[in-house]
Amino acid sequence: MKRVAASSGIRKNNALYGSGSIVVDFYDEYKPLRNYLRRFDLAGALVDVWGYALHVIEGQPLPGDYAVGRNPADGELKKLLFPWDLETLAKECVLNAGTGGDRTLRRWRDLGIAINHLRRLDGVALTDGGSEAPDVLLELHRIAHRQFPWQTRRGFNPMVRALKVFGQTAVEEIVVRELGMTTQQFMQLGLALCGHFFKQWGMSTNQDYAVLGITREVSSAFLDRISCPIAQLREETATRQSYDRDWLYIWNPLEAWPLIRFDPAHADRVVCPIHQYLSHRASLGIFYDLIKSAGFDNPYGNAFQGYIGEVASKTCLPPHFALRAEEPYHVGGQQMHGADWVLSDNTGHLFIECKTKRLTLEARIRSDTAALQKDLTVMATAIVQHYQNILRALEGKTVWKPDGLPVYLLLLTLEDWFIFSPQVQDMLTGQVKRLLAERGIADELTEQLPFTIASAHEFEIASQIIAQTGIALPMSKKATPESRMWSLLPFLSRHFPDKMQKVNGLLFEEDWERLTPASPQ
Repeated sequence: MKRVAASSGIRKNNALYGSGSIVVDFYDEYKPLRNYLRRFDLAGALVDVWGYALHVIEGQPLPGDYAVGRNPADGELKKLLFPWDLETLAKECVLNAGTGGDRTLRRWRDLGIAINHLRRLDGVALTDGGSEAPDVLLELHRIAHRQFPWQTRRGFNPMVRALKVFGQTAVEEIVVRELGMTTQQFMQLGLALCGHFFKQWGMSTNQDYAVLGITREVSSAFLDRISCPIAQLREETATRQSYDRDWLYIWNPLEAWPLIRFDPAHADRVVCPIHQYLSHRASLGIFYDLIKSAGFDNPYGNAFQGYIGEVASKTCLPPHFALRAEEPYHVGGQQMHGADWVLSDNTGHLFIECKTKRLTLEARIRSDTAALQKDLTVMATAIVQHYQNILRALEGKTVWKPDGLPVYLLLLTLEDWFIFSPQVQDMLTGQVKRLLAERGIADELTEQLPFTIASAHEFEIASQIIAQTGIALPMSKKATPESRMWSLLPFLSRHFPDKMQKVNGLLFEEDWERLTPASPQ
């Protein structure tokens, strides 16, 4: 069995290990990493991950006592150490690191060997599981969901988006009922913690947030919800661990509990190894607290639809643009629901459908496609329903009437689906064509009227580009065969770089001010 060589640094390439060979037992290959990490102190390792993560992910200066012994000639640390390395390293430390120990991640040699183990196992996992070769195009789908979230800079908008969606009256009632606090209180506490852990690795949960108008009872409930004792976290992580081709992609419980209560003798002391986990948990992560709540789905969907309308109204202003909300219509005595929004100008019409459905964890991480196929069927069904609404509109059966201008189709999701792999795109298109055929609609429609799927984050940017260019210019370019495969945000960055420079990264500044401590409560 091959072992990772002792190294003074991190290997720059990420070539597949064992290419062309068959690994009989992944766990045998995994044990050197397990044994290596046992000689690290767990609490110290988590603190060190915090230091590296702030530098690599957030661009903060690296403390002087980190990466000791690194050769500057190796290049920038951020080009050698990646965010997805650190999330996997944190997970493996939770599982395997001990108390005390003679190794430390602050020593470049020790860090390098640990990371090289991870990259070796990345290749091993691809060849594990028998003689069947891995599907490289499908692996692109899993890689995208592992890496892309770390590469997209989102600023403060996710926090504001969460405030506006979950703070909508009908959803807010469920938030208060289930969590015992308002959406604004949830977000304010999250923002306060994010600010703290941007500067310090740890804190005591015995904090007073009266300056925010938040009682100790509410803040304690919030901190209990997003923190976890280390023993419980280790058990949760071990339960989900997979020693096969899915090893690298298994969900990390740190996403649910970004704060770790690492000292059993002082249960109030917490560390936050991955700052971005905290940022997401304290904003859009509130969804996972509410997903099983009675009566949640419809108010949630309506709130998201309303938010997209608010974005369009904020960015695409009259008299150049007109925004029409969903208007039911009748076909043969049956009431139909039209597109959620139709954004129009003198160059074209953008039919928008809003969907809160998220790509499930299993669909993102599994090497088999069963869960992915199931989720794509849900998305394909929504696309076909949108097609049907548009066809009826073009036939003059809806309140909206055609005027000869081109029509474009857009489906928006609250969070990214990252339909990036050509194979996954083909799977989705195939399902759309099958469903169209079942309804007696020619599948050439997908060529005549290509669909675009984008996230709310992308639409916040795209609507600002449309405000500058009109609807037809970007949407007609996106509909060309060479651009259909592109995600919306990279497409816009490539074709409209000058317009991207004028994009406002904080659309709803007045809502952001509601979250800041200086704002009146």
